[in-house]
Amino acid sequence: VFNKPGRQFDGVIMMDCSQCPIHPQLKGSFKEFAKKQGDTVTRNGALPVLFMSWAYKDKPDMINALAEAYTVVGNENNMLVIPAGLAFAKAVNRRPELELYQPDKRHPSMAGTYLAASTAYAVLYGKSPVGNRYLAGLDAATAEFLQTVAWETVRVYFAK
Repeated sequence: VFNKPGRQFDGVIMMDCSQCPIHPQLKGSFKEFAKKQGDTVTRNGALPVLFMSWAYKDKPDMINALAEAYTVVGNENNMLVIPAGLAFAKAVNRRPELELYQPDKRHPSMAGTYLAASTAYAVLYGKSPVGNRYLAGLDAATAEFLQTVAWETVRVYFAK
């Protein structure tokens, strides 16, 4: 399948390690390889997409620098950006009791994964995930909250 000639993918979603885009010693590599990989994706007829990571639970201020790094690199390289990190920040702000993280405070819980997926859906399909009947084992109210946050985040992010 992967060796067939012609375009095989509409887009390729790329994400760096959670702190690499803002780490003093690694952010240069983030910029360099986002461009290189994005150019490869574009050259092969697909859309390069950056997946914005979220702040660590115990370091919420990380999101400002992460959002800036992903947005700048996305704009510089004509890449679509999925603002999952901004959706996390909005959800935590509105419902801090909802656990979006695993105990390591870095990786997503099922709710965090659902939020990230809802944000990706909103960006890639250009429509609201609100009302999606797949709940991933979450209760309906929580799923709807996360869908709503994802949609609001995407609308605000792309309005700028």
